[in-house]
Amino acid sequence: MKELLLFATLSCLVMPNFYCTKGSIEDVSHTTTEVTLATEDQVTLKGTYYSAAKPGPGILLLHMCLDGADRSSWSGVATRLAGEGFHVLAFDFRGYGQSDGEWPAFQTMPEFIEVCRNTVMKDVEAAYQFLQSQQDVAKDSIGLAGASCGVFMGIDAAHNHPEIRALALLSGPFDEQARANLETLDKVPVLSAASEDDARAFEAMKRVFAATKHPNSTLVQYKGDAHGTNMFIKQPDLERAIVEWFKRWL
Repeated sequence: MKELLLFATLSCLVMPNFYCTKGSIEDVSHTTTEVTLATEDQVTLKGTYYSAAKPGPGILLLHMCLDGADRSSWSGVATRLAGEGFHVLAFDFRGYGQSDGEWPAFQTMPEFIEVCRNTVMKDVEAAYQFLQSQQDVAKDSIGLAGASCGVFMGIDAAHNHPEIRALALLSGPFDEQARANLETLDKVPVLSAASEDDARAFEAMKRVFAATKHPNSTLVQYKGDAHGTNMFIKQPDLERAIVEWFKRWL
């Protein structure tokens, strides 16, 4: 049975022409490496790869598409995951953080979603292929976490890549194409989370929960209005919950 959790807080639950790397930082449990990715349309993206000390599943992290957002919003989750044996890639979308490129112009939410699908999904695909290319990543055991715009792009990526076996999604949006794609992912458990006063995103995440066909999918409702990865500030248990989710399903 799918589970709706109404908590203020959650107690727990190589390719040389493709990329180059620099600046590795050693840790007891994992190695952190700055990486450069090239998309299909030749946009240069920057990312951080957290490589666990042993072979294991891979996790791809998609940040929000809001001013000031970048891959650093996932650094706490990524570090926790790597310490648990996952190989994690967080990267900056084109036009964000340290990545090059720009987004095509848009005015409305449908236009924004179209830009993401037609253009920014090239960034997601480049990052996914990098993750899959890493020697110690289990090729058939990939997880994906996405915040805000990363929700529908994460669902689309899972629809395109059956190796993605678990999703953690924060704060919408969610359209009909994403709904149709999600309904095909009956073997993919989805952890959804949103703040109840972040009204539009919360309604979207309720639709995500309704559309997922996996019996163990879970919706977590938080107090307040924090959006996407900003929920980590007021709900620090959410980071741990995401880690535990992927430990359970990958």
